[in-house]
Amino acid sequence: MRCFVAVAEELNFRRAAERLNMTQPPLSRQIRLLEHAMGVTLFDRSKRQVMLTPAGANLLVSATEILQRAEFALLSARQAERGELGAVTMGFVPSAGVGFVPDIAAALTREMPDVRFRPAEMMSYEIVEALISGQLDLGLTRSPGRRGELNAQLAVSEPFVLALPAGHRLLARDEITLFDLDSTDFIAYSSERGGALRKIQDALFANEGISPRIRFELSQTHSILHFVNRGLGIALVPRSSMQLSLDGLRYRPIAIGDRFRSKIYLCSGPKTPSVLLARVVEVMMRALTHPNGHLWSDPPE
Repeated sequence: MRCFVAVAEELNFRRAAERLNMTQPPLSRQIRLLEHAMGVTLFDRSKRQVMLTPAGANLLVSATEILQRAEFALLSARQAERGELGAVTMGFVPSAGVGFVPDIAAALTREMPDVRFRPAEMMSYEIVEALISGQLDLGLTRSPGRRGELNAQLAVSEPFVLALPAGHRLLARDEITLFDLDSTDFIAYSSERGGALRKIQDALFANEGISPRIRFELSQTHSILHFVNRGLGIALVPRSSMQLSLDGLRYRPIAIGDRFRSKIYLCSGPKTPSVLLARVVEVMMRALTHPNGHLWSDPPE
């Protein structure tokens, strides 16, 4: 096919042979073999100038496309071997969609443009199950799974901040402590679907012996913040939530200590990751450790 295309484009056997870095007799033999195999005449050699026959002109279109596809297939195979080409599906908890997943998507688009990144919002337990079954390549979740069940590394460890409605009495304080939350109208993560964040907050309140007055329980951070924005209570949310700005919403730091933090793990299935997956994880960890343009998460512990 390469010999045929060279002659068809040059319409001269000598120039085509030079282009292919070969002598003219082997080139002529290749063309005769191709014509014999196809049972058609591809070139009109009756005149002083070589011309394509109708069959040759038709073949040139297909042959050019075939060679382009073959070259693309070879390049793709080499890129795949180097971990530069492919698709990666990642499940992520909704709270990670504020900042962290967009940072990951931006980093992969910039550093690995030939990799198709497919993110999907899921609950932590769904992510763990999908990773074990092989339905997901990666998971950004608050649950690292049971020991040995997944390959997991801590990707984000950030403090909680207090979200308050504008005009709330606590905004006048120079410093807000956990004891200021006692008997205060509070919007909590759901005990049924709040997952790790609800467990952390329950442990925190029990540890300090305080009892906020829980008015509402919601599963997602953005819903909690909208309730706070309407003056229905205050809430403890991961610091990355501060990227959500609402007119009636204010954020303040609160002294809690490093024991109680919002943590997110980057997980993969129990199998050894492929070259592609290992490179993607490397890019993701850089994006999460040093977010571009803002520092919502601390470096991993």
